[in-house]
Amino acid sequence: MRVLIIDDEEIALDVNEIMLQELGGVEVVGKFTNPSIALEQIEVMDAEVIFLDMEMGEIHGLELAEVIMSKYSHVEILFVTAHPQYALEAFEVNAIDYLLKPLNKNRLKKAIEKTQNKLDLYRESKKRVAHKKISFYAKTLGSFYLLDNQQNIVKWRTKKVKELLLFLLQHKGVPVHKAIVMEQLWPEIHVDKAVTHLHTTVYQLRKTFKENGMENAIQFINDHYALGVSIDSDYIVLEGLLNAKKRETSEVEQILELYEADYLEEEDLSWAIPTQLRLRQSVLQYLEQIITKDDISTPLLEKCLLKMLEIDCYNETYMYKLLTLYDQLKNTHQLDKIYKNIGATLRDDLGIEIPSHMKKLYEQHMLEK
Repeated sequence: MRVLIIDDEEIALDVNEIMLQELGGVEVVGKFTNPSIALEQIEVMDAEVIFLDMEMGEIHGLELAEVIMSKYSHVEILFVTAHPQYALEAFEVNAIDYLLKPLNKNRLKKAIEKTQNKLDLYRESKKRVAHKKISFYAKTLGSFYLLDNQQNIVKWRTKKVKELLLFLLQHKGVPVHKAIVMEQLWPEIHVDKAVTHLHTTVYQLRKTFKENGMENAIQFINDHYALGVSIDSDYIVLEGLLNAKKRETSEVEQILELYEADYLEEEDLSWAIPTQLRLRQSVLQYLEQIITKDDISTPLLEKCLLKMLEIDCYNETYMYKLLTLYDQLKNTHQLDKIYKNIGATLRDDLGIEIPSHMKKLYEQHMLEK
């Protein structure tokens, strides 16, 4: 076990080193009173475990631990401090243990054994995942779920863990300041409690990805969070199709299939609404252009109009175009079905009757039948 010790007191550094060496199986690879220098040396010294003090002047141990975990998620943090009041926060940043000064040899031995067991499990899991490619796919249109590379649905410990993933996923890898994350996910909670919730949720999200073979999935740099893992999604595929110059039948069919419902429709997330509305409008504008093409086939025109009315069910223009299509095709069955559906929607939802021009078209068709 390769240990690096960080404490602002030289005596504490020496005491910790002596006690660790007495246990055996532990190599102290570095001792630092300056946290900034220590941070630079973690990777160089290939440290596996950090013995970390809490109150060190220029930076608090909890802050330093979060930075370390964001850059080196495989490194274990073990706090050694004279301050018992930070124990809860310590475990929220994924510390493996919390020891109080002066160190008790038996207590230290138990902490080292627990840490070694976790390092062994990490090495074993690393060997397993080295033989397979880790990939994730998010379905975001309508219902949401995340698939791992075995096509298994990832399970979430809490709704907030899932929401944090979705919030960071929506930003497409662009770092988001922690204050914005707290404001959007915990808007009605005092900032102190929001910070605690944030740390706990980030920890749980990191843990979820770690269990699925992905290290350092959540990055934390300069008070900003970002996804450190690439996740493909139907949302990304849809945006690519909408922005593509090529608009052949196969692409249009794919868009119709992908857009089965609004973006994150079933998640009820207020911060997702602007993206939801923008994407909905983009799809409608795209389909409006498609149905004006002279060479569009009748089956594709029908599919487009049905989808447009499904997305914007109160749009009278879409209603009339679809009724007109069935009238021209002399498809009485579909005309009657859609006409009655439109009538029920307008009457039940808006309390209004079918517009006269639609009623006239329908009645004229029935007379000519």
